Amino acid sequence: METERHIGRRIAEIRKQKGMTQEYIASLFGNTPQWLSNIEREVRPISADELAKLAAILGVEPGIFFATTSPKPARSKEGR
Repeated sequence: METERHIGRRIAEIRKQKGMTQEYIASLFGNTPQWLSNIEREVRPISADELAKLAAILGVEPGIFFATTSPKPARSKEGR
């Protein structure tokens, strides 16, 4: 399913932006890094419960996984 693929790519993108490893996140789930790798590579779907927990771990709203564009970094007032 295309939505699941999109979500997997977004999870990987956001995780990397946050500087978190697959090992770290998988350990919080009590799972293996291979489990998260399979989700990010679109081999395994992610459940709604897992997605909600992942959003909390990453400190983002769950809807961000469905966004079609990457979030833009906030501009500082000094940069204006």
